Amino acid sequence: MIRKQLYITAGLDRGLKRLAAATGESEAEHVRTALRRYLDRELETEEDPLGSLVGMVDVADGPTDVAERHDKYLYEAAESPGRYEA
Repeated sequence: MIRKQLYITAGLDRGLKRLAAATGESEAEHVRTALRRYLDRELETEEDPLGSLVGMVDVADGPTDVAERHDKYLYEAAESPGRYEA
């Protein structure tokens, strides 16, 4: 594990201590759980630019060089989702 230090308000500290005492789990475990849930929720909304490449070769007028130039199309998809240039 990697050590992190952060500042929290007195109210958060009291609540975290109460929760840890009530559940028998460490304060650190509760912080890790909360952070994990937050990151899962926040990162879930980001669209993966790789997804726009899926099926691109099945488009009749799509590019024919995706295998060779996949990086070009991937970076363009990240900048303009749903669009490609041959």
